[in-house]
Amino acid sequence: MSNLESQPEETLCIAEPGAPGGIEVLEPREVPLGGLRAMPVRRTLPQRGRSLIGAWCFLDHYGPDNVADTGGMNVRAHPHTGLQTVSWLFSGTIEHRDSAGNHALVKPGELNLMTAGSGISHSERSTPDTTVLHGAQLWVALPTAARGVPKRFDHYAPPLVTGAGFTGQVFLGALLGQTSPVETHTPLVGAELNLAPGAVIEIAVDSAHEHGVLVDHGAVALTAGAGSDPHGGTELRAADLGFAATGCETLTLTAGPAGARVLLIGGAPFGEELVMWWNFIGGSHEEIAAARENWQQTIAAADVDSELADSRYGIPDNEPEPPLPAPALPTSRLVPRSQLPPLPSRTPTIATERTEVPMTPTPEHPESAEPRVAHEPDARRYAIYLGDTLAGFADYRPTPRDGGRAFVHTEVFPEFGGRGLAGTLVTEALADTRDAGLRIVPYCPYVSAWLKKHPEYEEIVDWPNI
Repeated sequence: MSNLESQPEETLCIAEPGAPGGIEVLEPREVPLGGLRAMPVRRTLPQRGRSLIGAWCFLDHYGPDNVADTGGMNVRAHPHTGLQTVSWLFSGTIEHRDSAGNHALVKPGELNLMTAGSGISHSERSTPDTTVLHGAQLWVALPTAARGVPKRFDHYAPPLVTGAGFTGQVFLGALLGQTSPVETHTPLVGAELNLAPGAVIEIAVDSAHEHGVLVDHGAVALTAGAGSDPHGGTELRAADLGFAATGCETLTLTAGPAGARVLLIGGAPFGEELVMWWNFIGGSHEEIAAARENWQQTIAAADVDSELADSRYGIPDNEPEPPLPAPALPTSRLVPRSQLPPLPSRTPTIATERTEVPMTPTPEHPESAEPRVAHEPDARRYAIYLGDTLAGFADYRPTPRDGGRAFVHTEVFPEFGGRGLAGTLVTEALADTRDAGLRIVPYCPYVSAWLKKHPEYEEIVDWPNI
């Protein structure tokens, strides 16, 4: 699966510490896999504060999706470097083609793992007989020593494991007495578990690994550590991802009254610092820029003669549509955050279209202040403040042809969540853009969702073709 965002963010792939014995709940954001009426996916990794669980660096969870309504999955040929893709379906079928010559059908309960190494391209399309598409795709970051391995494709149908109140399949690593034969380049585990209503299962896990539990449907209470009260665990609802840090020898899952289906993933903490941008993972800006340029050259060569495209990536055979071009690189260098220089100390200002107003010191209790939205054109964003405390922002980029605004990212800081600030921010930002006579391009999933609920803006919206 491709990251189809046209303004992809740089993500630092590095292990973030977690509290031993505690469960961190990661909630997804919805991303349209395509244009206005595309199939939505729920992206849980990467996100603010956590980019990895072991070497797992990307998790898209989708469906049940009615293909008659969305058209299903139709992802044209696109590249990958420095990672492995893991496809796991609950229902439906996906046709996979890649530039290593593999043509396979991804079916429920069967692992399909593609290793990019230094470069591969592939396409994914739901088959004509698929009515409901439901599953997950995950990426695994390759360590530096493995980023040049040959491209390859592995298929594995793991046996069904049964136990008291559950069934499962172990598709990567070792768990529940089963070991997958599929090669990985760092220690990993991946499994699907189906729990009967009210079932309580205690799973022995590697204490040197971090673990995540994604709830597909139903609900579970998750506890980490032997002897914990299974009914006092952290509640995970459908689409939640529970994270458990290293140091746990057992994970206990207690299913709700409707039962549950979950994916359990884990692995040794990833010991390297890598940058992920679009569909590439590398160690530096230069690596990412070279990967992008090589892909653009591959596309250009394929337009002239398909045989000329047999370079770093290649193009899958018999593709019905042209490959996806890469987005433009950001104007700033892609640098791991740990290498960024500290900001100089200065008196901050709030930039508006007409003036600059000095900020007073941050109040001790900004939550009591009224929200205020300010346009900050020098920063190309709208910001929302509580008093003088920045609570969130909506970034945009000027569109080159008509001076419109392409909204690329909206964020409200976690400590200010649950107050409706994102809605206030986007409402004001889009109203101000409309009043300025400018057009709106919604790359940001939140802005896109807001516009779908406000058809009065439709005449000034240019939906991106992604």
